[in-house]
Amino acid sequence: MRFRIKFSLKGNRQTLPLNYRYPVSSWIYKVLASADKEFTNILHNHGYKLNDGKTFKLFTFSNLQFPRNTWKLIPKSDRISVWSRNAYLQVSFLLPEQYEKFVSGLFCDQKVRIADEISGIDAEISQIEAMKTVLPETKTQIIRSLTPIVLGITEKDKKHEQYASPLLAEYKELFINNLLQKHEVSGKTLEEKKDIDFKVKELHRNKSGKPKTELQTIKAHTQQQTKIKGWYYDFELTAPDELIKTGLSAGFGSMNSLGFGFCEIINDSKYHK
Repeated sequence: MRFRIKFSLKGNRQTLPLNYRYPVSSWIYKVLASADKEFTNILHNHGYKLNDGKTFKLFTFSNLQFPRNTWKLIPKSDRISVWSRNAYLQVSFLLPEQYEKFVSGLFCDQKVRIADEISGIDAEISQIEAMKTVLPETKTQIIRSLTPIVLGITEKDKKHEQYASPLLAEYKELFINNLLQKHEVSGKTLEEKKDIDFKVKELHRNKSGKPKTELQTIKAHTQQQTKIKGWYYDFELTAPDELIKTGLSAGFGSMNSLGFGFCEIINDSKYHK
């Protein structure tokens, strides 16, 4: 299930940290934790653990969006100056549709401060709208990453965590295995796996001609801060609809609960533009 949240912002001008993924993630956890015991049990029972102890937090979210000409990056800083009266965020959960109204109700009228140790913005939810995911009637879908996709932490040198580039030969296997594990952890089974295929279709490139990446600092300006690197790209995914919906709901790749791997289906005409 996916929701579009509209925030009303407080004050005339506020300063948002550029590294806002961790504060947003923490707020979503807090909202979910406010649910009654019955729903909390439902969350736990929807498979947040695999037999090998690996865990997945089965939600993800988009970048914050502001109306045009209502924000700007502050030069030589990791801050964004915001004078908009509204902001928008999409949040997606891998949960049965029957819980849509309940989850929506948890977020209604919530107040949030999205901030780090230095600055932040104060906002209140003014509207929440459920969004339907409809797949085109084809087994192969073209999908676009709206937030960076993170995969493949290298454990050979734990002092310098490295993340897999989609240009690597082993990236396809990492991507598919991660998606299958998420599907399994949600309590679902997949009978046919042999025809699943993944192919990077386009890497959004910057002025240097290199693949577009994003380096996000988690827990910025604290002793626990760490940097995570992800890639923006379009890809083709050939798989059963239920597996594709798992990726769209929970996110593709790793660290989805920090807002990585949030994607959307695009059609051929939109792609070629």
